[in-house]
Amino acid sequence: MIGSQRFLERAEHFYEIGQIDGAIDQLKRALTEDPDLAEAHAWLALCLLRKRRLHAAVVEAGLATTLGPELLLSNLVAAEVALAKRDFERAGQHIEMLLADAPEHPAFHRLKARWLTLTGKRNERLPVLEEARRLAPDDPETLAALSAHFAETGEIARARLLAEEALRIEPENQSALVAMGWALLHGGDTAGARGHAIDALRADALAPDALALLTSIKTRSNPLLGAWWHYATWMERIGPTRSVIVLLAAFVLYRLAVIIADQQGNGGLASGIQIAWLGVVVYSFVGPALFRKALRRELESVELRRF
Repeated sequence: MIGSQRFLERAEHFYEIGQIDGAIDQLKRALTEDPDLAEAHAWLALCLLRKRRLHAAVVEAGLATTLGPELLLSNLVAAEVALAKRDFERAGQHIEMLLADAPEHPAFHRLKARWLTLTGKRNERLPVLEEARRLAPDDPETLAALSAHFAETGEIARARLLAEEALRIEPENQSALVAMGWALLHGGDTAGARGHAIDALRADALAPDALALLTSIKTRSNPLLGAWWHYATWMERIGPTRSVIVLLAAFVLYRLAVIIADQQGNGGLASGIQIAWLGVVVYSFVGPALFRKALRRELESVELRRF
């Protein structure tokens, strides 16, 4: 129907500019005219995911898959829902189907890179993102994803250049603003990172990536959590294997220090080392919990305020 397609086009536009409520309103109108419009159910599922209404998104994604199993958008939504549910096996299957059917779409390669990140395979991510860039060299979303990758791996100058390039192409692109924020934060420019986070949130005050950036900025500036933020960032940068080696080495050094102190008859020093180690262990558990609490607090509020 002509009317439902018009509503669908408007919904896509609203979604792209971050006006999720407006997109949902247009999709409801489209489905009123054509309840079996698979694309509308798929877009509605994406909108509901952005609103963090996972159960409703699962229902809409199921309808999209049932009504339009041949649509790329249906597979895309199924992959996104599976990622949200942490069903990584099913998400991977849908992503591979998308890449098999349309390998020329950089968005599907970026989705695979995100899947690799969530499944702990960060070392496999760069070639996937480079392929996405080869397919669309001027795509700001891909440039932003590459920037975020290099910020994580400690190549801050490269991350900043890619973010700047993305912002030159599309100055208000939310992913590019967030990527620049991360590059600045890792480079020590907290004020610059805060400004980019706030600019990103102006487009969508509930965007999880922008809120995570804002929370990290607050955490880094917090005297209690700042040390944990640096430690967590460094451990993420060196990767899971080296992280385990570092932790094992730290434990061995701790035990050696206690044994040497005991052998020298310095029980007070040995006790002090044990207490210090216990404090580090407790801090390593408390830090992530406090970070998650701060992120939840940001997610519960749509009010933008300077701090």
